[in-house]
Amino acid sequence: MPCAAHAQGVAPGMYGVGEIIVEYAQFNDPKASNSCNLSRESIASVLSGAFAGTTVPVVAVADAKPPARGVARIQLIPEIASFVDENLECISWISLSAESRIDVVIPPVGAPRSVTAVYWRQRVGVSSGQSVHADRVGEILKKMADQFSQQYRLDQPAALQK
Repeated sequence: MPCAAHAQGVAPGMYGVGEIIVEYAQFNDPKASNSCNLSRESIASVLSGAFAGTTVPVVAVADAKPPARGVARIQLIPEIASFVDENLECISWISLSAESRIDVVIPPVGAPRSVTAVYWRQRVGVSSGQSVHADRVGEILKKMADQFSQQYRLDQPAALQK
């Protein structure tokens, strides 16, 4: 995995982010996801457990309060694209991304444009039997959450990395 390099004087991607809202999982095919024993609730539970006891300021979307003025907020979005093959194996592509919608001015046009800023993203594919697929997806999401937590901590100012 390539190491991120920052230009001198440029802050790391998640520098100063004060709130991370964990969104509900998005499934490309709810019927296939259901066949593979995947649910929004199980994914939310895995991610909640993965961040428990960390210093990463995550909040479930259901518990999120309106944005506070002056507090940088990003969304952590799990997406799962699943299908069941002819052997009844579940195959899923799992993505976890930290992003936000922002308005920026991109020259030469002076009007602000709404863009999605991606702060961090990982994608992994997994294949397993239907009976164990939810566990395999959960293990992968936990590893992704751990890697996200590590990157978040590295991106914070030295005074906050306690």
